[in-house]
Amino acid sequence: MRLGLYIHIPFCSFLCHYCDFAKTANYDSILVQDYFSALLNQFRVLTRHLEQMSGRPVSFSSVYFGGGTPGLFTTEYTSLLNAVYEHLDPGAEITMECNPKNLNQNALDAWKGMGVNRLSIGVQTLHKKGLEILTRDHDASTALRALELAMHAIPSVNMDLIYGWPGQDADDWVSDLHQLVNSGVPHASLYSLTYEDRTPFGRMARRGKVRPAADEALVDRYVAAREILGAAGFEHDEVSNWARSKFTCRHNWLYWDFKHFLGIGAGAHGFLPAGTSAEAMAPDGVDIGMRYSFPRDVRTFLRRAPDSVISESLTSVVRELGGEIDEGRDLDSALIEYVGGALRTRHGIDLSLCEKITGQVFSPRPVVVEALKRGIAWRDGPRLRFDPAEWFRENSWASEVLLSF
Repeated sequence: MRLGLYIHIPFCSFLCHYCDFAKTANYDSILVQDYFSALLNQFRVLTRHLEQMSGRPVSFSSVYFGGGTPGLFTTEYTSLLNAVYEHLDPGAEITMECNPKNLNQNALDAWKGMGVNRLSIGVQTLHKKGLEILTRDHDASTALRALELAMHAIPSVNMDLIYGWPGQDADDWVSDLHQLVNSGVPHASLYSLTYEDRTPFGRMARRGKVRPAADEALVDRYVAAREILGAAGFEHDEVSNWARSKFTCRHNWLYWDFKHFLGIGAGAHGFLPAGTSAEAMAPDGVDIGMRYSFPRDVRTFLRRAPDSVISESLTSVVRELGGEIDEGRDLDSALIEYVGGALRTRHGIDLSLCEKITGQVFSPRPVVVEALKRGIAWRDGPRLRFDPAEWFRENSWASEVLLSF
């Protein structure tokens, strides 16, 4: 049973005002130690149960440390990674998220010694005004030095950038893109700023203290990214992700291609095989899987994390570990998940998989037929792909595709 592994580290030295991920800056060494012990227990319990359920060994093709700020820690990962290594594929991708201020030679040496072979660095912007607005704790020179240091130690590096922050103009964004290209990083993740309800930015937007960027401006930023990164030799993998040859993020493709992954930690989500329960099976025997999540609050997560479980079914094991199952998932919601994610990637939609899930033959609606005629969508065997210019409009295209079954 080959899976990906997502490990959530919720600890931060500061809290950015736009971030809605599960996180806390209120912690001490005891809480950190308890948390890593709980992660190790979750990992052991779930992998053991998956092996018993399937009768096959579990192996991981990729490991992703997300957060929070996973880059705050080094030796704390030792026990957990020792357990993970027992199930790791040869050549597995192991990614560590980090911030520029946490990145130094000692940390890089430690991560590399643990097998980390990919870094994702949260730069967000290289403009002073943008860094202040986004409440980042580094400056541009710190970020650029961190990128250079990282690539000397671990060549596979991703740079995160955010566009659409208040006060950003087109020249600011173009400057960030050119500096990204000039830095030599082989992977870029570019996200438009969102104003989530639970964040200070979300509250400011509701009170009218900040105004989200207009859709037209966001489209222009997206077009600029496509043009500048495309000209620099980056391949557009997904609406927010670009990579040079051989530097695509393998772990990301698990999410985009509807593949299974084990998620552990506070706020972590997972997508696992559901076995042979009738409600989890499509008409043609496709396992639509089981989605689950763990509590976002670290202390709640620890209170609900037992040392052992007695259940036999996968859903009961997840519940005993404090998780919640997405009970409302059915064939329709699984199809929506897949189509909505796949159409905004260069792999496109596997229509044969959709037909297995639905039991229906793909019969394109007039809007899709017109898109095929105009060359903004095309069929390649069982694959339906859209031009990257259309990935930014995935909601409307997803509706048309879904209604074609």
